[in-house]
Amino acid sequence: MGSKRVTYPKIIGHRGAAALAPENTLAGFAKAASLGVKMVELDAKLSADGEVVVHHDDTLGRTANGQGPVAQASFAALRALDAGGWFGEAYKGERIPTLAEALDAIAKAGMGVNVEIKPCAGREVETAEKVIAVARAQWKGDGPFQFSSFKRPCLETALAQAPDYERGYLTDNFAEGWLENAQALKCASVNGNFRGYTRERIAATHAAGLLALTYTVNEPAIARQLLANGMDGIITDVPDRMLAL
Repeated sequence: MGSKRVTYPKIIGHRGAAALAPENTLAGFAKAASLGVKMVELDAKLSADGEVVVHHDDTLGRTANGQGPVAQASFAALRALDAGGWFGEAYKGERIPTLAEALDAIAKAGMGVNVEIKPCAGREVETAEKVIAVARAQWKGDGPFQFSSFKRPCLETALAQAPDYERGYLTDNFAEGWLENAQALKCASVNGNFRGYTRERIAATHAAGLLALTYTVNEPAIARQLLANGMDGIITDVPDRMLAL
């Protein structure tokens, strides 16, 4: 991948296009692409038997018709679930994709991707290692690629094992040391909750040589203000509304 600074699009689809199609599914990524989205974000975690799947929650039930922890479910069990019917009849039968399938579809659609390493508790390093292995084997896209995580061990593993891939430092509350931590992990961006991303924090991020990305912005007026304040990229459930800006 090289070390040259990647340019991120201003609008990044959250879990595909989460308000418009079932999140973290191939249908969701296809929906984003159909809208003209140039980059999407997704969540990667492990099944009980070590398959890297694209799913956000630690437990099943909200976006797939199962029960219990993802970490205790085999890939075969996860694959048997319906990950689209909850969203609407048109998406019934949509499956939980593997990360490999998702990366392939996103690359073929001409989009970039932010892979959030989202481990179940206690599996931080293992999850990061397996996510990195899949990315190395599978990602053939020309668009921007980034690993991101709230979990420091995941970013440390990514820095150690995949220094040629950019990293994003996820922070929900900008806890003390957020910028120093992002710099120490040689991140390309600080991906912060928009509620805490002030003009001053955007400026500080830029002064440190990092890009400022923010999640999850669904109101055009808020997006407009953030962009006016210097925000480099906005992660959104409603990329159709944001692209209209």
